[in-house]
Parts: sequence; C-alpha cells; structure tokens
Amino acid sequence: MRGLIFLIIFAVSCSQNPEYYYKRGNTFFMNGDYFKALDMYTKSILIKPNYPEALVSRALTYEKIGNKEKAKDDYLKAISVSSNYLPAYNNLASLLIESKLYNDALYYVDKALSINPNYYYAFYNRGLINYYTKNYEQSVKDFSKAIEISPKELAYYYRALAHYKLGDLQNALSDLEAIEKNASSDLVFYQMAKIKFENSDSSALKYITKAIEIKEDPSYYFLRARINAKSNNMENAANDINFAIKLSTMSNSTYIYYAGDIYFHLGNKDNAKKYYDMALKVNPESENIYQEKIRKLENKDREKSGRK
Repeated sequence: MRGLIFLIIFAVSCSQNPEYYYKRGNTFFMNGDYFKALDMYTKSILIKPNYPEALVSRALTYEKIGNKEKAKDDYLKAISVSSNYLPAYNNLASLLIESKLYNDALYYVDKALSINPNYYYAFYNRGLINYYTKNYEQSVKDFSKAIEISPKELAYYYRALAHYKLGDLQNALSDLEAIEKNASSDLVFYQMAKIKFENSDSSALKYITKAIEIKEDPSYYFLRARINAKSNNMENAANDINFAIKLSTMSNSTYIYYAGDIYFHLGNKDNAKKYYDMALKVNPESENIYQEKIRKLENKDREKSGRK
C-alpha cells in the first residue's frame, strides 16, 4: 500500500515538474523522435511559461520538422521571458541567415553582443552575414574574433572562404591547413584542392581524392577531372567527368561540354561530338559554345586531311 502511495505521489510530482518534461523532451529530440519531443517541451512550457531553455528547445524541434514560423515565434518568446538568454538570439539569427534575411539576423547578433561582447556564436554568425552579403573584409575580422575566443573548425573554414574571395590564397590555405588534421568535412579538402589546383600544386589530386572518399559529389569529380587533365592523365579525367555527369543526373551542360573536350584531346571525334550534342540538348541557350566546339572538331578534321 505504501508503495502505491509513493508511486502516486511520484506521478503527481512529475506531472507538476517542468524540468522532468524538459529532460524527456531532450531524450526524444536526441533520438530523432521530434513529435514526442514537441509534446514534452509543450507540457514543460504549459507548467512554466517563462522557461527559455524549453522554448528554445521546442523552437529547434520545430526547425527539425520544417516549421520555421513556429520556431521563430518560440525564439522570440524565449527572448521576451529572458532577455539575456543568448542561445535564443543566436538560434534566431541562424534561422534568419538560412532564410537570407541578413539585416534581421544582424539585429539579433548585435543584441547578443551588447549582452556579451565576447560571445563566440555572435561573431561567427556576423561573419556569415558579412560573407553572404559579400563584405569579405569585415567577414574576415568577425571570424578572426570568433577564432580568438574559441578556435572552432567552422570559423576557420569560413574565414578561409572569405580570404579566397579576397584573392588571398595563401591565408585561405593557411586556415584550411590549421583544421586539416582533425577535419571530418569533405568541404575542407575540396577547398584545399581548389586552391592547390589554382597554384599548380600537384598535391591537389590527393586532397580532392580525400573529399571524394568522404562524399561523392559531382563538383568534386569535375575538379578531379580538371586536375587529371592538367596533368595529361586524360583517361582518368574521362572517368572522373563521366562520374560527375552521372551524379548530376545528366543535367549540367558544363560537365558534358568538358567531357566532349576530353574526348577531343583523346582524338575520339565521335565521342566528342556525342557529348557536345548532349550538352546543347541539356542547355539550348549554349548554342554559341556548341558552335565553337564543332568548329574545333571540323578544323581538326581538316588538319588530318591536309585541307585548309
């Protein structure tokens, strides 16, 4: 009997404890069970409406299921009940950045910095805003401040991209090399390969291969095709460009034209013409490019026949 009374008391206390529901929500969220997580966070908030952690967690869950408007509402509620709760500002800014509402995002980033002038995520998000709005010099400064506060991989990566946009290949490569050892992202190796390719560095092949080992992306195979072609490894280039075309589901005329160019250099006129025709079909607006490619094929034929 006493055990039953204890269970009843425990159940009642849990039903009145917002922390209990909040923690259950976190468990469901971590397991990817977002609708159950929403239910738990909502119960927590009903008991304790001024619970910023639960509001932000529910907002994140709404983002996971694609409801950005409800997510935004919850972030704003979290700010209204706890004006110094920085994750609400940061996550709202991130959501607005994803929606390309950069001015709105900047407002919340600056608000966060007025609360904590050394808030890493605010500098990181401001760096993103400046990068996406092509203010690359300020972007470098923001990411530099973020790295000074906490040297995280993403800040180095995006600072490298900003350096690259400014034409500063040396500093771009230096930032990527700083995170290369522990990098788990294919994007890091892809960007390193791009820069090394532009610098005519033969190690570009090694880095683009690392990127492909992590993720098979058509743009990666396209870059490796270009690297192999530059090294006159035309057979390997042909294999790579065909992978790029296949992964892009035959939709990228740039890849297809490049395949034609490779077969042209291999002396395979029929294949070159086939790919040029295919590229024109994919992109009818590329008629000028197509005609130039065909002229080169015809000139090659004239050279072989000795005609002028």
